[in-house]
Amino acid sequence: MNKKEIWLVVVTAGRWQRHGIKEARAAGLKVLAIDADPNAEGFTDADHVLNIELNNIEAVIEILHSLGKNIRGAVSFSSEAGMNLAAEIREEFNLPGPRTMLCQRLLDKAIQRSIWSEKGVPGPKWEVFRDPNAALKAISTFGFPLIIKPTDSSGSRGVTKIESAEDDISDAIARAFQFARSGQIILEWYMAGTEFTVEIFAANGVTHVLAVSEKKKVEGTRGTVANELATPNRPKAVVALIADAVVAAFRALGYTEGPGHAEVILGNDGNVGLVEVAGRGGGFMVFDGFVPAVSGMNIARLTALQAVGLPVGEISNIGKSAVLRFFPSFPGVLLEISGFEEANQIEGVEAAPFVKEGGHFHRAMVDGDRLGYILSCAETPIRAKELADKAEKMINLRFKDIK
Repeated sequence: MNKKEIWLVVVTAGRWQRHGIKEARAAGLKVLAIDADPNAEGFTDADHVLNIELNNIEAVIEILHSLGKNIRGAVSFSSEAGMNLAAEIREEFNLPGPRTMLCQRLLDKAIQRSIWSEKGVPGPKWEVFRDPNAALKAISTFGFPLIIKPTDSSGSRGVTKIESAEDDISDAIARAFQFARSGQIILEWYMAGTEFTVEIFAANGVTHVLAVSEKKKVEGTRGTVANELATPNRPKAVVALIADAVVAAFRALGYTEGPGHAEVILGNDGNVGLVEVAGRGGGFMVFDGFVPAVSGMNIARLTALQAVGLPVGEISNIGKSAVLRFFPSFPGVLLEISGFEEANQIEGVEAAPFVKEGGHFHRAMVDGDRLGYILSCAETPIRAKELADKAEKMINLRFKDIK
C-alpha cells in the first residue's frame, strides 16, 4: 500500500458524476469509481474502476479490502443510486461522512416526513402505504389535488399529481409502487404555490446556502417535470425565508457535513413547505454548473476533499444570478441539432445537447427526459434571463413526427 496516495471511492460513474471525479483528481486524489454500467462515462477519468452491481455490497467491500489501497473516503456526488453503497463503505472503513442510518433519512421521504412532523418543520398532510388498495381507499380523506409518489425515488420517477376523482388514480398508485424500492408510497396534500430548489454545503457544523432557484415546469406533466431553474427575482426576505426552512430541515435530520439538494414550495399564502431533501448535489448541471456559477464555489472539489477528511477552507458565496434551462424531449425522431456552437459564443452562456441526431424520443415524463441545456450567468436575474432567451433563439432541435 502506498500510504502517500489518498484514494476516494466514487459510487456511480455516469455523466453527472464525471465532473466530481475530474475535480477529485485535480485536487490530487486517486479515484476508484464503481458502476454497474461497463460503459459509464466517468470510468475514463478514474484511476481504478470496479464494474459491479451496486446492491452487491458484500462483494464490493471484499474487493475494496483486497485491493490494499489507502481508501480515505467514499462519496456519491450527485447520484441518488450511489448513496447507500457509499454509506456502507464509510461504515466498513470508518470514513468521514454520513453512515447508513443517516443515509436512510436522506433517501426515504417517509422517514423525512416523520422527523419533520415531530420537529415542527413545515410540510403537507401525508400518509405512507404498503398496500395499493389501502392507498386507494385513503384518497377520499385527502381531497384534491394531491401528490402520489414513491418514498425513495428521484428525478420525478413515479410521481403523479392527481387533480380530481376523474383521474386514473389506480394507475398513478401502480406507477408509484413500480419505482418504490422500499415497497412504500406516500400520499401528500398538494401544496399550492411555486416550487424552489435550494443547494447547500455543510461543513464544520455550519450549513451554507450556495444557491436558490425558482422552478418552471413542462406543460402537460402536471407540475412534475422541470424545464428551468432560475435565480429568483424576488425580495431578499422571501429568499431568506425559503433558505432558512431548508437549513432547519437538514438540521432536523442531523445532516451537518456534505452537499445537499432540497425542494420546497413557497405557498400562495406566503408560507414555506418542504417537499424533500437529499444528501447529495442536484443532478443535470445543478451540482457541476448552476451552483458554481452563482456561488463561485467549486462544490465538487469541496465535496471530494471533505469526503477524505481534508480541510475545505472558507465557504463563501459571490451571489451571482443564473438560469439553467432544459429542452424537454418531444415525441419523434430527432433529425437536426444546430445552434449550440453559436449560443456558446455569447458571453456568460454555455449550452450543449445531451443527445444525438437520429435518436427516437417520447413526451417528457420525468426529469431525465431532456435533450440539452442552456446555462446563463450574470449579475442580475433579469440579465441572466435575457442571455438564456437570446441563446434559446439560436438553437434548433428539429423533429420528425412518428405516426
